[in-house]
Amino acid sequence: MAATPIKRGVVLVADDDPVMRLLMLEMLGQVGLDAIEAEDGLQAVALYQSMAPDLILLDVDMPNMDGFSACREIRRIETGAPVPIIMVTGGDDIEAVTNAYEAGATDFVSKPINWPILGHRVLYVLRASDAIVRLRIADAHNRAVLAAIPDTFFRLGKDGVYLDYEQGHDASAAIPAELCVGKHITEVLPRDIAERLLEQMHCVLDTQHVRSVEYELASFGMVQHFEARLVATGPDEVLGLVRDISERRRTEEQIRRLAYCDSLTGIPNRQAFLETLERELHRSKVGKKKFAVLFMDLDAFKRINDTLGHNVGDHLLKIVSERLRETIRPSDLVSRGDQSHNLARLGGDEFTILIPDLERVENALNVAHRVKEAMRRPFLIEGHEIFVTASIGISLFPEDGDDCDSLLKFADTAMYHAKNCGKNNAKLYSSSLTMQIMSHVKLEVGLRKALKNEELYLLYQPQIDVRSSEIVGVEALVRWRHPERGIISPTEFIPLAEETGLIVPIGEWVLRTACNQAKAWQKATGRAIRMAVNLSAKQFKDENLTQIVLSALHDSGLDPKMLELELTEGTLMDDAKATMATLEQLRGIGVYLSIDDFGTGYSSMNYLKRFDVRALKIDKSFICGLPQDSENAAITRAIIAMAHGLKMVVVAEGVETDEQLVLLEEYGCDLVQGFYLGHPSPHESITLMLNKAGAMALAMK
Repeated sequence: MAATPIKRGVVLVADDDPVMRLLMLEMLGQVGLDAIEAEDGLQAVALYQSMAPDLILLDVDMPNMDGFSACREIRRIETGAPVPIIMVTGGDDIEAVTNAYEAGATDFVSKPINWPILGHRVLYVLRASDAIVRLRIADAHNRAVLAAIPDTFFRLGKDGVYLDYEQGHDASAAIPAELCVGKHITEVLPRDIAERLLEQMHCVLDTQHVRSVEYELASFGMVQHFEARLVATGPDEVLGLVRDISERRRTEEQIRRLAYCDSLTGIPNRQAFLETLERELHRSKVGKKKFAVLFMDLDAFKRINDTLGHNVGDHLLKIVSERLRETIRPSDLVSRGDQSHNLARLGGDEFTILIPDLERVENALNVAHRVKEAMRRPFLIEGHEIFVTASIGISLFPEDGDDCDSLLKFADTAMYHAKNCGKNNAKLYSSSLTMQIMSHVKLEVGLRKALKNEELYLLYQPQIDVRSSEIVGVEALVRWRHPERGIISPTEFIPLAEETGLIVPIGEWVLRTACNQAKAWQKATGRAIRMAVNLSAKQFKDENLTQIVLSALHDSGLDPKMLELELTEGTLMDDAKATMATLEQLRGIGVYLSIDDFGTGYSSMNYLKRFDVRALKIDKSFICGLPQDSENAAITRAIIAMAHGLKMVVVAEGVETDEQLVLLEEYGCDLVQGFYLGHPSPHESITLMLNKAGAMALAMK
């Protein structure tokens, strides 16, 4: 098993000389340290507060605020463990060194700097600082442990007489020593407790094993719980340690309550309901009874959270649970035993109701109707009059199932059917609802056959060079023509392919077909255009990916640099180490790599530089609002500037208007694609576009 890599840390480098900063960053990078830069003391203080670096390198002479002042300010505003600060001083400036330490510096480096050892010296200071912090924590921990011991100690002779008694710091756990020493245990504690302790004491003396006894004592109307642990210290005496465990008992009781109680509404939770359902199932089977499970979900509850906030949403759920308790009559819950768990909140805005001893189905429908009507009454929360409705699904025992999972699942299925029927509905489960699930399974079976039956095909969307207006590439997009349902949207079958793993063979087929088509266009039109193919996360993690790409290029004869592989940010960031290895293999082949849907994930500048991709594709969600959306405009402009700074090509997706195209050209965007420039089209249409563009180019010559 590989060792876990050690986190090196982040260093803040503050120096007004950009050359010095560059050299420092280079030396730090050689020992695996990341760095951030500050041009003066003021900026250094600000970056310390916002970035919390692990170490700071401060030059003494800087504008706005010198190194001494910056060091003092950082020490003043520190709230946690002091950050190591290394001051960079003049070689013979003893006064500067003294001032550095007085300002709070940890160490100093004199000029001229010995560059080869700078990084190692920083590492040493980091390690030393870490060791000091750990020593302080350990010391504080040890002091806290010693101060926190609450136990009362006593020695008890074989005859049951107290030989010694020492109170712990928790006086509630002890009896005054003068009332104990020299007295028999039965004179100090209630007889039943004393006898239990004596019994366990004899077991300890006989077996030499530790024993414990828990007992209760009443004091001033309160019951306290204690634990006495007994250990033999000789052949005729034991040492006892007594601790007040009242708080532990209360905590355990609270944990038990929380395990079965919804923390927001106070009604039973999923676990409590499942156990109640299991008991009712057993009781009904034995007694040949029927019961119903109602599954209720609030309609459009997400809208409440999104518009009025989660506080209002939580308040609504509390009132809903109270209204449910008021609505369900005792006569609805005529089961034997505890009825408190017949109503529960499963989570979110989902509630369940168990109706035992059901005589007629109409009884369950009547309860559902009352619940619906109760939910329709307005809720007044924080000055808002809120209207909600409820959709309810009902499953019956034994008609619909004879186990808890099935009954709950079928009630849930019926609830979704109620929603699909217009919401504010109550529906009984029927086997026909299962057909919807079967439809999903059937679609999966069809997708598995789609490749073999040649039902999949590709469309291609042109990518246009902004400056020349020429087609320089296309993106391959897979489509499915189902023999019965016709064209099935990618939004329906691509997630299914991801879920089932079929995306890997489908992706290979797309790759091979796209490479063959790109080569065919090159032969037919004399033009070489880049073919962009999306790689899913599962494809990217496939250990055979490199061989598949090589095989597709070899079989088609396509130049590797004319193949663009698009990956999402999430795929790249999932496993950085494995990602780097795969990217290195793909770069070795010579293919063109790009990041798709950029801006929707979480790539950092550091990772972008490490991954060394050729292009970024700005997600269409940023383009669609242009030029009116100023925020999207600013984000788009920033992405383009950043990408160009990293020497990357920028592609804008989803261009649908001339205004968007003009603005992107103004921002310096390199390539664009979208409905305004060309819809996804069959290969014949792209061939005509390429021939037409070629003819126009010849005519202009």
